[in-house]
Amino acid sequence: MSFLLSVWQPFYNIVYKQILFFTCKILVQKLYFPLKMLKILIVRGFSTVVKRPKVKLSKADVIKRLNYENKALFGAVIKPTAKRKTKTKSTEQVTLPKTTAHPVVESEYTSEIFWQSRNFSRVKMPNGDDGENESYPTGLVIPFTEKELQAITKFPLVPSDRGIVESQWKLHEQHESDQYKSPSVNRILSATMPEASRQALIRWKTSKIAELGEEGFQLLQKEIFARGSTLHATLETWLSGCDPSEEAIKKTGILWRSVSGALKDVERPAKLIEQKLYHPYLHYNGVVDCITSIKGHYHVIEWKTSDNPKTSLGATYDAPVQLCAYLGALQANGELCDSRIQKGAIFVAYTSGKPANVHILEPSEMRRYWLQWLHRVQEYWTRYRDGTLPEPI
Repeated sequence: MSFLLSVWQPFYNIVYKQILFFTCKILVQKLYFPLKMLKILIVRGFSTVVKRPKVKLSKADVIKRLNYENKALFGAVIKPTAKRKTKTKSTEQVTLPKTTAHPVVESEYTSEIFWQSRNFSRVKMPNGDDGENESYPTGLVIPFTEKELQAITKFPLVPSDRGIVESQWKLHEQHESDQYKSPSVNRILSATMPEASRQALIRWKTSKIAELGEEGFQLLQKEIFARGSTLHATLETWLSGCDPSEEAIKKTGILWRSVSGALKDVERPAKLIEQKLYHPYLHYNGVVDCITSIKGHYHVIEWKTSDNPKTSLGATYDAPVQLCAYLGALQANGELCDSRIQKGAIFVAYTSGKPANVHILEPSEMRRYWLQWLHRVQEYWTRYRDGTLPEPI
């Protein structure tokens, strides 16, 4: 028995030590990563405390830091501007703005959005109206069936093969009836203007009336419209094949200097000038500025004026949509329809005399803006039916 114990004891010690060794090894492996992370956290926390400057922030610095943290989370912080000491004026010293003649100072909205909410054309529409200062109608009867109203966005820009699409639509030979009349292109664009643009235009108009008074604001409108109308009249003479008189050029002034250099590729006499148009299927009307050839290709042309650079097509707001509306009405007219007319051009003349920008729209772009126009037409007639058209600005 003693012999067995003497033999077993060393073997037992070896097995015991091995089991203990592997057990400890497994425990160390399991706890290694947590212990390492704990060590790192302790070291970093200690280093941060050591390195942190012992500077007590003022209340102003605390608020400033909080503001910029909020900026990172929620957007830019509006910083207060430095206050300047101004002398207060008594009530007797405050004078109202004059309503007499004044130089036209345009803004982004006067030169583009405001222009697009009105019609420069001197041509009267078939119903005798010029499209100005009309109140928007509200009613229930519209010139479309519900099926047609839903299908407006599928109407082709150019006539379809054998008129298959058009044959499914009602032909409106008259511009108006006892229940409704065709709206102008400008009217539809103004009524369906994006809400952001509408609010910006309302703010601009309100500020101008506060600054100039009602009479002064009316005078400002007349000056803006007269300037655009004068440019159109001079261009109409030039496009007809005759050179404008010195008096007309002088009256047009800087705008003619701006646009004249861009006319070198425009052929004259033009195919159409200030042409009244009516879309007999989509039931809207308008007056296209010009249709003529540019570098051998027919274009629908719009003339614009601006104080601000319009170096991109997007900067011209709804002008491309307006252009496509006219082309669609032209192509839907059996007498004026011409398959060669598929391009557009927007000429922007500047009040500074800077050379005009010319934006050419290829057929693919015209089709894209045509789709936008169809959505605006659909929105107009839907809101007309529902009585939710906005009040004119």
